[in-house]
Amino acid sequence: MLRLRIKERFRVSLLLGLMVGLLAWGTGAIASEGSSLTNVSSPILVAVNSSFVSPLVELFGNVAIGSRSFIASNTSVRADPETRICIGSETNLQDNVFFLALDNTPAPASPCASTSSSTGEKVSIAHQAVIKNSRIGNFTFVGFNAHLSNVVLEDGAFVLHGARLENVTIGKDKLVPIGAVITTQAAADALPLKTEANADFQNEVLEVNEEFADDYSALYNSDGYHAVTGITPAPATSWNATPVSPQLGENIELDEFVRIVGDVRLGRNSSVGQRTSIRADEGSPIVIGEKAHIEDRVTFHALKGTNIRIGNGLNTSDNVVFHGPLQVGDGLTIEDNAILFRSTVGNNVSIGTGAIVVGVNLRDGAQVPADARITTQEEADQLQTI
Repeated sequence: MLRLRIKERFRVSLLLGLMVGLLAWGTGAIASEGSSLTNVSSPILVAVNSSFVSPLVELFGNVAIGSRSFIASNTSVRADPETRICIGSETNLQDNVFFLALDNTPAPASPCASTSSSTGEKVSIAHQAVIKNSRIGNFTFVGFNAHLSNVVLEDGAFVLHGARLENVTIGKDKLVPIGAVITTQAAADALPLKTEANADFQNEVLEVNEEFADDYSALYNSDGYHAVTGITPAPATSWNATPVSPQLGENIELDEFVRIVGDVRLGRNSSVGQRTSIRADEGSPIVIGEKAHIEDRVTFHALKGTNIRIGNGLNTSDNVVFHGPLQVGDGLTIEDNAILFRSTVGNNVSIGTGAIVVGVNLRDGAQVPADARITTQEEADQLQTI
């Protein structure tokens, strides 16, 4: 049995009502005939300028978008009054990104506006990244849960997962390592250059998401709102010509605005929190065992040709990224703001708040401390176990 769970805590959502007001590609305030009410959400634009903006995006203010761009579900794109956001062509903002132009925060000079956040063309902003008042150049990449405030990324810059950048310019083709904290220009200038493999990865991500812009738009235009929200098959793509529907076990509880797409298999007696995305539209399947407790704004996604398989008893806190390729045993506990990517994880593992685990094997009972950066097998093997 599938049932909708309503939490007692704060849950005001800006779902479609925030697609309003000052949208640069056109809005209107239409008085309702015979009443004093005014429509503040017309028109709602989802497939626009050959781009796709998920109906589950929280969107407000003066926002402009180029062509063949893709904005995934539960991302927030917000421009305060007297600010602007410009999203370039062939660009993607993944699930649960915050892309903000704030009127009370310094911002670099930009052709977009005097106070703005903007991207050039062919930009990828990965899951859970936070961008505030920054200018992001062409062919750049921002990794999972990276935070940028008053930053310039020059063309080709590559920012890896969990990095924290503030008040700096990252030079052309520079590489920001996993978890780096860069708050001085001297530190920014000392960064290494990215590799050819980094550039190849960028191109692969862009190709997939340009196709998503086309295919999600086509699905929305043919089948409407309910085909691109809630629990649905993925759109047909070049790598997935025959989409399948998610399979949910008995006694599943879903909060508001959960997005479950494609070949997802979620075990019985599980719960999923608000604005969590489980997207098997690229890599698949995504298999999550029984008795999973998944909190708010968690993202599950996988690279093309890979999958995610997680055993029974998963227990997550908020704002976690699970990204395939990923294999996890039973009894994983993972805390707020953690990242788990390209790894194999044993049974009864615990991952602390803000930890980043990439490209390693974690043995049974491994305990990853809060804010740890585990990116080599030597670091993984030194972890305490229970």
